[in-house]
Amino acid sequence: MEKIITALEPQKNNPDRVNVYIDNQFAFGVSRFVGAWLKEGQVLEESSIEKLLDHDNHERAFQRALRFLAFQPRTEKEIHSKLRKLGFEEIIIEAVIGELTEKKYLDDARFAQDWIESRSGSKPRSHRFFAYELKRKGIPQVMIDQSLQNAPAEDVLALSLGEKYLNRFENLGEEDFKRKMYGVLGRRAFTYETVKKTIDKLIQMRRKK
Repeated sequence: MEKIITALEPQKNNPDRVNVYIDNQFAFGVSRFVGAWLKEGQVLEESSIEKLLDHDNHERAFQRALRFLAFQPRTEKEIHSKLRKLGFEEIIIEAVIGELTEKKYLDDARFAQDWIESRSGSKPRSHRFFAYELKRKGIPQVMIDQSLQNAPAEDVLALSLGEKYLNRFENLGEEDFKRKMYGVLGRRAFTYETVKKTIDKLIQMRRKK
């Protein structure tokens, strides 16, 4: 059944969206971008309206994803979870993720590489801990393994972390310092052997002060 557009009005609270009136009654709202081709007096078929609303849903989801990405890089899993919480249908979510990936807004392999590079400098962890963090964010294991190949060695990461605590624990006695550092390094999932060797190096560094 054909419907005639009788009015197009910007929404008061969101000028980027337009209210569409059909036969003098409000019918639906769409983004200006999606509805740029609409005109008063235009005749729309039901199938055209359905396609228009599908396109609008996709555009709304895409823009929400971009705003989410604007704060910091995200993984495909994080975008998927965010859009699902906002109530978008699975078919829309998958289409948006596909578009974001194609346009390079999403790249899980690059995310994993950047994550490890950044954390290695600011918050050193063991390779096992890095893998755990990335797994929780939905990064595939093969990408995690590839990114870890470029990560600093375990002993380098452990020592880098330990050095951050030299000043913080400088007033502790040697045994208390060891006990504290076993906890710090152990919670970052370093192996016992790596922890022991790292603490021995840290003790030598303390004694040279």
